[in-house]
Amino acid sequence: MAMTAEQRARLQAQVDALKKRLEIDSNDLDYETHLHTIRTLQRILDKEIQRADE
Repeated sequence: MAMTAEQRARLQAQVDALKKRLEIDSNDLDYETHLHTIRTLQRILDKEIQRADE
């Protein structure tokens, strides 16, 4: 089941918030965790956007 536009927007907001945190946490152990989470969420978002376009 594809995500709704609202769900995709919420997911994009999470990705954006984590990207902002990268600058703050660049010397922190959370940095790698943020990178991994961003990549994972971005893959999900990209697939959902592609699915919505079909």
